[in-house]
Amino acid sequence: MKRLLTVAVACAFAITFAGCTKSDSTDASATSGPVTDVDSSGLKPTPPAALPMGDAKHGASVFAQNCASCHGAAGAGGGIGPVLKGEKQRKDYAAAIVWIKNPQPPMPKLFPSVLSQNDVQDVAAYVESL
Repeated sequence: MKRLLTVAVACAFAITFAGCTKSDSTDASATSGPVTDVDSSGLKPTPPAALPMGDAKHGASVFAQNCASCHGAAGAGGGIGPVLKGEKQRKDYAAAIVWIKNPQPPMPKLFPSVLSQNDVQDVAAYVESL
């Protein structure tokens, strides 16, 4: 009986302090920066760290070719996608990149088959400029 009590106390101690240990670098909660929208797998992707701002001028061209049919010219609406003017109030640049790479339906996933990493960064910079 005394041994069973000792094991129970040891287990309770281990469970109580398990969350106090340092997590490894692969744990999403251990990364710096804000966590953004939940993706289709139910996981919260962490925005890319310290990416340089894309080229908004090139992003406008990529947007016109791939996004305007749903989001309207200059993101003003007019299709099945939402208006993107003022999107920077809802998502910062890093969060916009995460969303473009892993969108929720009905938005099509264009990365990496249609859009390159640079295209994604450029479109995100453009959307942030709207």
